[in-house]
Amino acid sequence: MSNDSAVPVIAAEAALVKQDYALIFVATFIGQILFGIVIAQVYIYFTRYKRDALWVKVFVLFLFVCDICSAVFTICWMFFLFVSNWGNIAAFSQPTWMLATDPLILGLMSCATHFFFARRIKIITESIWLAGSICFFGIGTLAGALGGTIEFMRVQSLVDLTSLKPIAIVWLLCAAVGDVMITVILSWSLKRKKSGFKRTDQIVDRVIRVTIQNGFLTAAVATCALILYLSSDIPYHLALSLVLPRMYSNSILSSLNYRDVMHPDSSTDRGASGISFAAASASRRGQQTEVVVHVEAHELTEATKSDGDWDVPSKAHSV
Repeated sequence: MSNDSAVPVIAAEAALVKQDYALIFVATFIGQILFGIVIAQVYIYFTRYKRDALWVKVFVLFLFVCDICSAVFTICWMFFLFVSNWGNIAAFSQPTWMLATDPLILGLMSCATHFFFARRIKIITESIWLAGSICFFGIGTLAGALGGTIEFMRVQSLVDLTSLKPIAIVWLLCAAVGDVMITVILSWSLKRKKSGFKRTDQIVDRVIRVTIQNGFLTAAVATCALILYLSSDIPYHLALSLVLPRMYSNSILSSLNYRDVMHPDSSTDRGASGISFAAASASRRGQQTEVVVHVEAHELTEATKSDGDWDVPSKAHSV
């Protein structure tokens, strides 16, 4: 290609990148920054919670491996566009296997996250129906993602992705609805478990805040991705879908690692357990009241002793 003929091609490619792929390019960098945070979170988890249940460690490793694959495939796609096919405008509209892995990985991570929180909801609420509804939306997310991956490999151009709207609606809508349900159910259930003890209630309030922040954030991003996909022929939605895997990983890991933030003096070398609240009360002033709190389906123990004049029977709720 001569220099004279290369100039208009490069100019056309630059215009295409600026108009259609600038947001995706920026999202790729944001995704890699979030991936660095995921690495730090995983390191913190495995160094502090060595005695957590094996299934929790395997679950964290599964999410981490999925996140690694997502990050690597995203970089490979960027390399394919801006290095291997520099000057080839057609490459930008070409669906590749690297990009096709995005809905599959995102579906796996979203489904696994929903099942993880469904278990917590079952422990807290003792309702198999609420937990089952979360699992239903998790399976719906995975089914839509699998269908999207299969159909993605069949299209000839990214412009043809509009034909996948029914599948995309199932995939992203199930993810968003599941995230919102998890946030609402956990927040409502934990609020009902308040014991009336100030220190205990403060810890529960912190758990609720983290739950709301993580749940609504992933739900908002999934909803925005769906809106962009349905409202624009330009693949802006890819920018958000490339970031979502890192957000799901950080959602789980921040929830697990937040145990130390809630009570820095607590032992972090403990095993996983269910959430439980126990209060042993004395009947006259001068005796001590002990509150033991196990938070977030993983053991976080806080014992606070103070004078009390409560006259209620000892009780324990395993949730």
